[in-house]
This record gives sequence, structure tokens and C-alpha cells, in this order.
Amino acid sequence: MPETALQIKQLTKAFDGITVLKGVNASVECGEVIGLLGLNGAGKTTLLETALGFCLPDNGSSTILGQDGIIMDKATRARIGFVPQRDELLDGIKGSAWLNMIAEFYENWDQALVDRLAAEWDVPLNTRTNKMSVGQRQKLSIISALGHKPDLIILDEPVASLDPLARRRFLKELVDIASNHTRTIMFSTHIVSDLERVASRVWIMQDGDITVNADMDQLKEQFVRIRFSNKADLPADIEGRHLLTSRSDSMETIELYRNWQPQMSEALQQEYGDEVQTEHLALEELFLELHA
Repeated sequence: MPETALQIKQLTKAFDGITVLKGVNASVECGEVIGLLGLNGAGKTTLLETALGFCLPDNGSSTILGQDGIIMDKATRARIGFVPQRDELLDGIKGSAWLNMIAEFYENWDQALVDRLAAEWDVPLNTRTNKMSVGQRQKLSIISALGHKPDLIILDEPVASLDPLARRRFLKELVDIASNHTRTIMFSTHIVSDLERVASRVWIMQDGDITVNADMDQLKEQFVRIRFSNKADLPADIEGRHLLTSRSDSMETIELYRNWQPQMSEALQQEYGDEVQTEHLALEELFLELHA
């Protein structure tokens, strides 16, 4: 197995003259769990679907498990499990029949795994899909993507229609899959707490590009929010800084920095004293600050 599960290079995509992906570059190493965050319209779904070859990029390329995303062979495609934002189940077919049909496409279908997940997640396999709730359909869609134990699992908003109990059960399964560090997971979500529980790395998309790509363990150290009292003269420069955002009101100026180092905080404190505050951010705070 190649060390890189997914390589994205200069991926660009536009629809009706509107550019949705703006030359995205990123890579996912085998065994990583990537959580993808972004506002509606940031380009998350387009990134996943273009990287997988479901639609042709206008520029750039993707490499999946060592093969071009557009011309993957059958064996490589069989190593991928994908759950779209909207399920693609056939209406009028029973859940059990749907899973039996999907199983025919995979030599390594794990029926014991499928049976266990269907029982634990309360999926009514004897019910026709058009009679299932949205949440039940979503769980069935997830099971059909996990049944062949894929090496690369890509999930687009997989918990959007799940109730809290179902979401917890699903996340437990993801944690179990990720625990051996050999299979790769990438999922988009709006629920920051889910991402913090499962992901080893986070991508934040803004306006068609990935603006944050950081290990979860390092995230709180890499980004800081600095509050300068309006009594203070702002520094002309901070060595090594990477300013992301800046805003002011009648009381203070608030700036968000990346690649922060402890000595920078010490230097600011010595120069400004009580006129400056340095704050390390949790993921949700960082996300909100980027979109403030």
C-alpha cells in the first residue's frame, strides 16, 4: 500500500462560470483520519467528489491509493468506501436486498460486520427504503459503504440526519476503524465536537481552498488570538508571524495568527504588559474566528 492515500494537486473546478475549487493542494497519509470543516458553499462536497473522479476537474489532478483519480482500475475502486451527502438508495427495495445487491460487487464483503452494524444501529432491513426515515436510510447507506472494509473511507456529512444516539454509535465505529492506523478516513461535518473526537487532522475550507491544515494535537499551539487594548500602539511586525484576520472595535484590536511560538507571547507580554492578551483557541473558537 502506498504511504499516501490521497494526493490533491492544484485541483480547480467551476460551475456555470463560478469557481468552486481554487487550486486546492493537500495530501492524506494512509492511516490518517481527516475532518473537513467549512461553511455551506465553501466547496467541501465538490472537493470530495472531484478528488474521487465523480466529476472532471478543470485543472489539476488527484491520486488515490497510487492511481489517477479519473482512471482508477476496478481493484482500486473496490478499496474505497464513499457515502454521499444525499443517499443513492434504490426506492422500493428492502434494506436486506439492497445490501445483498451491493455485496455482489465485492469479493471481501464482511457479512458478519454488516449484520452487527445493522443490529446495533437499529436498521430495519425488512423495510423498503422508501418507507424508512431519513436517518435510517443514512445508516443503511453508511453500512453499504463499510461492508467491504475499504482501505479509504470518504464520508460527506455522514451524521447530518442521525439522532444523537445513532451519531454516537457511528462515531464509535469510526474510532474502532481508526484505531489500527492502517485504514484511512476522511469526513466532512458541521459538528465540531464529532471531529475533535475522531480526527487526527483537520482541514478548514474557506471560499474554495483549504486555509487550515493542521494536526489536532498541534492545533491549539499553532493558532492564537491576540487582543490589543486600543491604548497600545500595535507592533509594526512580529517576527515569524502569519496574520490571518484582524478586526477592531472601540475597545480593542483582535488579531488571529498562525505558526505562533511561545517566545512571541513572552516578547509581547514584556513590551505591552496588561495592554495585550494571548489566547489559545479550541477548534470551534478558531473556526468562528476565521469566519468572524
